[in-house]
Amino acid sequence: MNRALMRCCAVLRIFPAVGIIICLGGNAKAQSGAAGPDSKPGIMRNGNTGVSESVREIMDREIKARPTRSKRFKLMREHEVEREGLKNNPESSREAEWPPRGVKARTAVQGAGPFVAQTLGTTVTGATLNDTLAFPPDTMGAVGPTQFIVAVNGRIRSFNKSTGAADGILNADTDVFFNSVRNGSGTSDPRIRYDRITGRWFIIIINVSTPNRVLIAVSSESTITSSSNFTFFYFDDTYLSSGSPCLGDYPTLGVDVNALYIGINQFANGSTFAGMSVYVVRKSSVLGAGPIVVTAFDNITGTTTGAGPYTPQGVDNFDPTATEGYFIGVDNATFGTLMVRRVSTPGGTPTLSGNISITVSTTAYPITVRHKGNSSTNGRLDALDDRLFAAHIRNGRLWTAHNIGVIDTGVASGSANRNGCRWYEIQNLSGTPSLVQSGTLYTSGSSGSTAQRNYWIPSIMVSGQGHAALGCSTAGTNEYINGAFAGRLVNDTLGTLQTPSLITNSTTDYTPSSDPGGTGGRRWGDYSYTCVDPSDDMTMWTIQEFCSATDLYGVSFVKLIAPPPATPSTCSPSSAPAGQTSVTLTITGTQVSGSGFFDPGAGFTGRLAASLNGGVTVNSVVYTSPTSMKIVVSTVGATASGKTITITNPDGQSISSAPGLFTVTGVPVGQSAFDVE
Repeated sequence: MNRALMRCCAVLRIFPAVGIIICLGGNAKAQSGAAGPDSKPGIMRNGNTGVSESVREIMDREIKARPTRSKRFKLMREHEVEREGLKNNPESSREAEWPPRGVKARTAVQGAGPFVAQTLGTTVTGATLNDTLAFPPDTMGAVGPTQFIVAVNGRIRSFNKSTGAADGILNADTDVFFNSVRNGSGTSDPRIRYDRITGRWFIIIINVSTPNRVLIAVSSESTITSSSNFTFFYFDDTYLSSGSPCLGDYPTLGVDVNALYIGINQFANGSTFAGMSVYVVRKSSVLGAGPIVVTAFDNITGTTTGAGPYTPQGVDNFDPTATEGYFIGVDNATFGTLMVRRVSTPGGTPTLSGNISITVSTTAYPITVRHKGNSSTNGRLDALDDRLFAAHIRNGRLWTAHNIGVIDTGVASGSANRNGCRWYEIQNLSGTPSLVQSGTLYTSGSSGSTAQRNYWIPSIMVSGQGHAALGCSTAGTNEYINGAFAGRLVNDTLGTLQTPSLITNSTTDYTPSSDPGGTGGRRWGDYSYTCVDPSDDMTMWTIQEFCSATDLYGVSFVKLIAPPPATPSTCSPSSAPAGQTSVTLTITGTQVSGSGFFDPGAGFTGRLAASLNGGVTVNSVVYTSPTSMKIVVSTVGATASGKTITITNPDGQSISSAPGLFTVTGVPVGQSAFDVE
């Protein structure tokens, strides 16, 4: 069934590009393989500067616009491509996880054991249908040092991340926010990132004319206040198919030390699939007034059915020493294959590699989602397709996830009766990439049942501790629509997630008359985002869509609390005399429910800390491992007694030893109290 659907938007004339330098690359040759695929350079063009506005100016414009804003709901049809009939890679295995294990072992391990990856913290509804007036919201938000910012269709809103309360700083319609660069056209498909390397917020969105623009906003600082500035840039989506103007749809975003990586699906005349383009934005060019420097690589699969990354995801990377960038997607030509494209010299004159293929377990097109209160064909929810929803690199390994149709064993199938979330960890990115592990979040049960819970629209993130969290939507014939998450500890069995938990508690039906649905289902998603806190590199946050009230959706963001520190159990040496200016203690901890010591290193506001009672002063702390650390203490002025050692992780969680783990003894023999410095 052809599900290519046209987005409901006006077609406006777009003016020549302003404020950009564009490097137009040739078509990258589609090539399967690993090291050293063909690369293509770009061609540079001149451009102008960005537009800077204060948050106060933006909010003044928002207040003036509110009385005249249309109250009509916008039904935004995603452009989807005919993919149901693709064949699986013949080298793909029929497994729910990798490395493969038997069904009995998989069932026994999933969610078992005393170790817990994350627990639920603050949960906040960041926006609802009444705020956005759009189907779907394109669920998106990110956490910064002090704020969580929700960026969805029709609404950008900032929150105090400590209290969960809207802070009143930023609360604007996306059209109002991007007014200076949207060329009079409506906006759609936002993405947001907080970049820990520069301490800036990056927000992108498209306007919806044909041809259209990619719009970019860059903050002046890490904490947004009324006096903060955003600088706005844009570039025209330049790809043409047979001379026809294209709508560049579903922009993706990755940010690293060198560049912004933006992938686009192209639709000729706004309706007919015409291939994919990727853009590399030189990061240094948008940190000031510009001009923006963009390198474009068009038609990266050669033909609309050629091999290459479908819906190419730009890849985030926290590594400040990174020299390469990446795009990744499911293969445009087959199921069971991921396709990577490397970007060389992304901060200078980028070149794009040919296809680098990675064989994974079989995949399949997802089904529309039944949900309690409405399981009719028209009333089901759209799971989009099998595209990847986000991607990031942690310690040189790439993590990503998507939804696929599966059967009761979690294996992908063209006769799927539920959806599961497949996730991947990929290594050796600069050489021959290969799969470390993959897994599938799904519910098991009779293949003939229609009541199974579905999981779809996933995003996965890994913390500095190596723990992972996957957030997604969930619903079933007997379950209302909620957000959910599942975690895994760094040492959990490869390919497994722990037992999923709901992050919302919907009790209402979702049958909005403004989105009547159809064979493709009611609009949902179109993405979600899970991120790690830049203050401590251990707390996770995820934003997910759910049914917030009868016939209304909401987007909810939630804090996912990491395990606490390990419990201090031994101290070596176990005692030291009073009056010592420097004593190095080695603390060994016992892990309980995933607990462990952690320190993210320099550049973070949260750091590993220790304290002792009874006058002992801690001079310094050195992290060794999740169960070992060293502290240098002074016993000058300390009382002679047993001491309790308290360890505090960067997120503020503390745990104390039993009393007397370390003892300060009396003044050494032959020395008077007056001799002690």
